[in-house]
Amino acid sequence: MMADRSIGLWFSVVPVLAGFAVLVLAGVALPLYLVQVGSLLLAAVLVWLGARSKGDVLPGTLQALACLLVLLLGVPLLTVVPADAPAQPLRWLQFGPLQLYSGSLLVPAILVLTAQLLQQPAHQAAACGILLATAVFLALQPDAAQVLALTIAFPLLYLQACRSGDVTGGTPGLLSGLVFLPLLVLCYWTLRQQDGLSAVPYVEGVFALALDYALWAGLAVIASAVIMLLTLYRQSLLDQPWLAAVSVYYAVLYGGSVAGATPAPLIGYGAAPVLGFGLMLALSLWLRQRRLTETAVSE
Repeated sequence: MMADRSIGLWFSVVPVLAGFAVLVLAGVALPLYLVQVGSLLLAAVLVWLGARSKGDVLPGTLQALACLLVLLLGVPLLTVVPADAPAQPLRWLQFGPLQLYSGSLLVPAILVLTAQLLQQPAHQAAACGILLATAVFLALQPDAAQVLALTIAFPLLYLQACRSGDVTGGTPGLLSGLVFLPLLVLCYWTLRQQDGLSAVPYVEGVFALALDYALWAGLAVIASAVIMLLTLYRQSLLDQPWLAAVSVYYAVLYGGSVAGATPAPLIGYGAAPVLGFGLMLALSLWLRQRRLTETAVSE
């Protein structure tokens, strides 16, 4: 039944389970496990709320929510850094003692929302602005891996909107297609910036860490990433088409983590990627529910 198609998304938690194995291999302290468990529980609550949300949505709500997430993405740029401090990227949202990596927390959800906005003629210009603002904030942080993942995922967003427009008559115009050019420019500029952060084995280098321990461990960790990507792509073919771009986004980040250039989402340590994945899935299931409701009403 249509209502049961999202059950397969449970396979997307496999990398989180592999992440705990990576922490064991790295021999980390107990507090790091507690952070992962806490973030996983909070992410599960977000997904639960998203799957059960059936309320009506006012026009422009998706656009307002996307704008709010983009503004939060830019908050780390307001961080006051002492003049004598060494140059460091500005990528973290501070919540008391907890630091959350803004890109991993917010970009997946922004991708889902802009994918939906691009399919609505009245909101296509706003979607373009949201994507460009996201890329600008990421470039200023600077966060080359996130900008690269966003840039590579954009063509799928656009093509998906075109396919939807063939049915609804709201095919994206030239403006939406031209967004790809400034994204490429920002991506090129960001890739040329220096990143002063060193790779951490249980954050970025998780694949190498597992392979160094044993071949079977490395293959298991790699398989967990592949399972998640295939799960998202399969779900995009069923009833959540925006997840195709999300799967590409995560694939790019996994590739970057092999080179130690970015954290490995869900497999590596970090609360933000887990919470960001939960927020993304919550919004995706919420949009799916709205889509099924609208389809039922139209029939």
